[in-house]
Amino acid sequence: MKKILLIGGLLLLLTGCNYEPIDLTYSYNKAVCNYDGDKFELHIDGWKDYTDGEQIQVKSGGKVYLISANKCYFIKEG
Repeated sequence: MKKILLIGGLLLLLTGCNYEPIDLTYSYNKAVCNYDGDKFELHIDGWKDYTDGEQIQVKSGGKVYLISANKCYFIKEG
């Protein structure tokens, strides 16, 4: 019983530190974004979602873009 409580408490502590005990990774390979009326597409090498706000970070071609999730959507092609 003590082991279960210890493991449960440890999981609660880890999730409080923005750690995902269960991998909820989604796979996308293209982003379509609209920034001040300019529409552009990005090939996604990697991305991160910030849970505190509406920002997403997209890595594409060696560059990193920080974009509002309200102005960008992801597509899984193929």
